[in-house]
Amino acid sequence: MGISNLTEIKEFSILANRHEDGMVRPIHAEEYLFDFLLDDSSIFFSLRRVMWSHPLSFITELYVEFHYQQLLADYLGGRLLLAPAADVSSSVQQIAELSALQHLAQGLHNQPSLPEIKEYLPSQDGLSSKVEEIYSFCQGQIAAMHFLSPQDAKIQFIEFLSTMPLFGSNTFSAQKVSLRGCPSPCMVSISQEGVLFLNPKTQERVFLIPLADVQSMRTIRPKKQGKLPAMEIDYSNPGQSKKVTIHLKQAKQLCHILALIMEELIRPSVTSSVSSRL
Repeated sequence: MGISNLTEIKEFSILANRHEDGMVRPIHAEEYLFDFLLDDSSIFFSLRRVMWSHPLSFITELYVEFHYQQLLADYLGGRLLLAPAADVSSSVQQIAELSALQHLAQGLHNQPSLPEIKEYLPSQDGLSSKVEEIYSFCQGQIAAMHFLSPQDAKIQFIEFLSTMPLFGSNTFSAQKVSLRGCPSPCMVSISQEGVLFLNPKTQERVFLIPLADVQSMRTIRPKKQGKLPAMEIDYSNPGQSKKVTIHLKQAKQLCHILALIMEELIRPSVTSSVSSRL
């Protein structure tokens, strides 16, 4: 990707992915890659940016493509929420512009069909009733931006997403959180700021655990078949030890990402009972 700055390189992580159940586990710097590979090819590696403190530079086509694909997947998966708009019309226009940029990023300059527009929309409640309106605005946006090359459209898409509230976060949907006032399901966002709990519908910030307050963490296996695993965080607030349990499918991934960020930003060694195995 053309990255030579060591600080920025440390913001990326190799992930071990298991085909069988979709388990994802970031690999720590001191761990050996080949310890995760199995003879049956059931494990594969991927690369993800988990921290975003270093400014984006768009220095090579591969740099742009990597960041575009990661942010596109997060946006379409509903893990990057749009900033609250003043009115419904503003929200529709934002989504229409992002849809137009996705279309142009593929090198397409013709007007998209309605089914194509639906593929450009994020997984978000309430959008199905606005598809026609988004489609209408998108046509105007494509006409206005027809001069953009695929590369420029991708850069503009990334820059647009960088203004979103959860940009730079690793966001998960938790089925249940043991905090009073947390909705079910609840969005859990891990970033340099800390562990943030949000209402997925209103984007209201429910609770924040700063990184410096996290004392330890561990994953918990489900007690019964069919139940979700969980992650437990011990934290101080203020000077008083507290605990929160987060029930979600990606408990191991969330736990390791939090540990990676803390190892880099807070202290070299984080107290954790997370297994070194996938």
